[in-house]
Amino acid sequence: MKQQIRGIYYAYRWQHPYNDQLPTVVALHGFTGSSETFIPMFGQAQNYNILMVDLIGHGQSTVYAHPLRYEVPQLVADLAALLTALAVPTYILYGYSMGARVALAWTVLYPDAVAGLIMESGSPGLATTAERTLRFKQDRRLAIKLMQEPLTAFVDYWQALPLFASQKALSDDQQKVVRQGRLQQSSFGLAMSLAYGGTGKQPSYWDALATIHCPILYLAGEKDKKFQEIGLKMKDKQPHISYQLIPEAGHCIHLEQPVMLLQHINQWVSQIESTT
Repeated sequence: MKQQIRGIYYAYRWQHPYNDQLPTVVALHGFTGSSETFIPMFGQAQNYNILMVDLIGHGQSTVYAHPLRYEVPQLVADLAALLTALAVPTYILYGYSMGARVALAWTVLYPDAVAGLIMESGSPGLATTAERTLRFKQDRRLAIKLMQEPLTAFVDYWQALPLFASQKALSDDQQKVVRQGRLQQSSFGLAMSLAYGGTGKQPSYWDALATIHCPILYLAGEKDKKFQEIGLKMKDKQPHISYQLIPEAGHCIHLEQPVMLLQHINQWVSQIESTT
C-alpha cells in the first residue's frame, strides 16, 4: 500500500490486519534495505500491530524527489504525518541502523505519539561539527560512486565493509536474499539517502537524549564493538535506557539472531503495555 504525504508516496505494509485494540510497532529498515527486511522476523503473529515502512529512496517509496526531502528532519515530519493519515494514535518506533537514527530523530522532534523507542545498532549521530563535516565528505564521495558505477559495484563494496563481516556466517540462501534486496534498490535513491540523509548530514541528537521521556530499548550485537560502545555512551546520557547485548550477532541482529531479538522486543513491548 502507498500513502501520499506532501507530494511523496510512502510504501508501507501491515504484517497482519490492523487491530485498534493492540499496540502498534513501526519498523524502519536500514540503508539499502526495505520493509521486506523484517518479514522473516515478524512472520509469526505477535501481540501487537506491525507496520513496516519503506523510507524515501528505498523499496517502493518515492525515489525522485527534491534532495532536501531526504534530510532526516524532513523525513521524520513525513513519517509522523503518515501515521496521522493512517489514524494510528500512538506507537512504538523500532529502527535498525539508519532506521534507528530516523526513529530517534522522530522521537525527539515529534514525541507526543511515541510510546517507546527500540534502537537496533543505531546512533544519535556525530557529536561534533568536525566529525559531521568529515563524514559528510565521505558520504558524498560514496554517493558519487553510486551514480558513476554500476549498482553491483557499490553493493560489492558495501557488503565487504568490516561492519557486515559477521553476515558471512549466514547461509548461502540468506546471503543471496540480502544481496538481491540491495540490488533491487535505486542508485539515485541510495545516493540521495547518503548525501542528504546520512550520518554526516544528520543533526546530532546526543544532547537530546536526556530530554526523551518514553522508554528506550537499545540492542547491540556481541560482535559489533562499535555500536556496543555507542549504546553504552547513550546510556550514560540517558540512564533509563534498557541496554541488551545479543550473543552471536553482529550489526544486523534481526538477520543473524532473529528469534532472540524478537524475544527481547516482545518482552519489552509487553512491559510497556503493562505500565500504561
